[in-house]
Amino acid sequence: MLGLLSSGPLGAHLGRSPLSLSRVITVSKRRLLQTNATTELNWEEFFTLRRQRRLWERLAALPCAMLGLGAGAAVFASLPVNPQQTFMGFDPLILFGGATMFCGVLGFVGGPTMGRVWYRMGNRALAKSLDLKEAEFFRHVKNNRSDPVFSSASNPLPDFYGEKINSLAAYRRWLRKQREHERKGTFNLGNKKK
Repeated sequence: MLGLLSSGPLGAHLGRSPLSLSRVITVSKRRLLQTNATTELNWEEFFTLRRQRRLWERLAALPCAMLGLGAGAAVFASLPVNPQQTFMGFDPLILFGGATMFCGVLGFVGGPTMGRVWYRMGNRALAKSLDLKEAEFFRHVKNNRSDPVFSSASNPLPDFYGEKINSLAAYRRWLRKQREHERKGTFNLGNKKK
């Protein structure tokens, strides 16, 4: 846990403008590409690359949805329609329209997976070290999260998987929320998670 809370050389630069942040990302990528691919990332670099990967995942959802919608429209528009026949009691045009919309939703749902694949293809040198650091991060999350037994309607469990953690400061806030959740769940009796 102490290793996660220590800041790296990028810590001083991350509070600056987005332009300097992109320059820091570029410099850190260049430095990592020059060294071995399994080089240990520090936590600031990890969170920066993780934010960048999530951006790729989110941005890929829209083109994939449009691709799915277009493919569904092309397939279902080419099928012959007999308006006098129904399929399971539905008008074929309504059924084909619903199937086309389903193809678009399926593309939207599959978009983040494609975004992750594209990100890994674009950052092959960093992919292995990012995966190793992510496994270590999730071990930290698993070891430090509050026990779900303490949850109730008035005391919901905050961010069980740590999905909202995107910086060291956010990790510290997450730790405080987990301890607060545990304290409220034990009614301040001093019972700690074992």
